[in-house]
Amino acid sequence: MKFDFIFNSFSRRGKPAQPFDYKVTDSLRNKILLWCDDTFSNRHNPYGRGDYTSTFWKEIQRILQYRHGRQVLTDVRLPPDTDSKIFLLITCKDEEFIDFIEYIFRVECLFQVANNENDLVAQINQLLSSESLGYVLTEFVKEERVEETQFGRGPVIITIAWPQVIRKDNQVIYDTAIKPVLQLLSHPNFKTANLEYLESLDDYRKGDWGDSLTKCCSAFESVMKIICEKKKWNYSQSDTAGPLIKAIISNVKLEQHFEQPLVFIATLRNKYSKSHGAGIQPRKVTQSIALLGLNLTASAILFLSEETK
Repeated sequence: MKFDFIFNSFSRRGKPAQPFDYKVTDSLRNKILLWCDDTFSNRHNPYGRGDYTSTFWKEIQRILQYRHGRQVLTDVRLPPDTDSKIFLLITCKDEEFIDFIEYIFRVECLFQVANNENDLVAQINQLLSSESLGYVLTEFVKEERVEETQFGRGPVIITIAWPQVIRKDNQVIYDTAIKPVLQLLSHPNFKTANLEYLESLDDYRKGDWGDSLTKCCSAFESVMKIICEKKKWNYSQSDTAGPLIKAIISNVKLEQHFEQPLVFIATLRNKYSKSHGAGIQPRKVTQSIALLGLNLTASAILFLSEETK
């Protein structure tokens, strides 16, 4: 068993800058648990074969035992017919239940019940939305590679990033910028930029405003390098945002006035983030500056992606 995902779950990736201010209601917990039983039993999957409910809950129990470092999941004396792991999930802290949501997508039996794992992600997001929870689950990111297998050399699908629960502070911005950019970056071509942007979102949740600003600008530069590489436009791997923006504007024949707002993302990084030494004057990166960087980066990536097709 790999342990990294157990100890790098939502509640363990650092304390959020603000208290977790959304209630994971009893009704949401029940909805998620019902969904697990329906999904892993293949009850509503016309292409599914077999009931993997028992297998799923055995895997979850083992994960929770490692997560809490306990053989017995609760000290509460339970009635004989009460399942200890279900009792734990019903009564645990809100952040710990969100950990469980991420664990769902790391069980080995998931492929037995999913033709497209991101369809399951979408279903969970519908349940989160039904309770107005201000968080959302990101999608799987996969890549096809050619590797040696037991059947010879051939294509294999590798998972680059697993679903993570991230905060959505503003529904309009999330719907029009953050969600579309996460969908765009989930394409394997953008795997590096996707990881950088996800790390930026995670740093934002933890309150590491400077790191968040640094990484979202890195994602922006990575996207521009990928665009230039795919288009076979002249650029250097050492290029920073300024030269990359100039190269794209020149090749797409955009008006020059687009350069300044695009460069502003790099200006924010240079002025406020931790990517350059602050000298004797410490920099203060506020939450609003970090959020501005995230939103501007998402909008800029979508804009350049559309303009460069």
